[in-house]
Amino acid sequence: MGRAVLPVRCSLILRCSLYLWYKGYMNEAARQVRETSRDRRARETRSALLEAAYEVFCEQGFAASSLDAIAARAGFTRGALYKNFASKDELFLELAETRADAMFDEWRAVNSEDTADNGGRAVGSWLAEAIRNQGAWFLANAEFTLATARNPELAERHRTAFKQANRELGALLRRFGGQEDRFGGQEDDDDAIGLMAMALVDGLILQAMIDPNLDVAGHLATGLERLVQGA
Repeated sequence: MGRAVLPVRCSLILRCSLYLWYKGYMNEAARQVRETSRDRRARETRSALLEAAYEVFCEQGFAASSLDAIAARAGFTRGALYKNFASKDELFLELAETRADAMFDEWRAVNSEDTADNGGRAVGSWLAEAIRNQGAWFLANAEFTLATARNPELAERHRTAFKQANRELGALLRRFGGQEDRFGGQEDDDDAIGLMAMALVDGLILQAMIDPNLDVAGHLATGLERLVQGA
């Protein structure tokens, strides 16, 4: 009799254990669903605020834009905006960093023959198109850059973004020019060539804002060709 009861008890224990495990698993899964839902809403809110900020900054410039206008454009209250961003400066910085990451992806997708001239022409063509489509953003970004020069804390964070952009552009030009051996493929080399190239790019952006007929692609191709060859 005792032998018959033992398997029954073991079966009950096993079933109880499985039930408790399943209940715990489902409870944990339910908690994860709720957390994921909140995370998704938070990401959507943040994304909507960044998109609205881009539109307002492009339309009004950095200084003239207000957090109230950005919140209203996104369909949220000013309080909701402050839950995500401590200030207009922080909002612009995150927006600039997000758009810079997208720009790097576009640079990496640019194709060219392995010559400095064709590489410069490829980057120049990309820049000319970007100025046509994003000229207002470039102006707002230039305005913000000047503002950060008076704020050491903001300048430090913005400087980090600049260094990354220089390195990415330097690496792109080195790849186009087939200059791995000449530059050694080191990050310092990318920084140096990228810094000079970015200075040329920034200058052409401002010139193009004043002169819509400026041959951006041609001037940039010539400048980058000479820069890479003389590096």
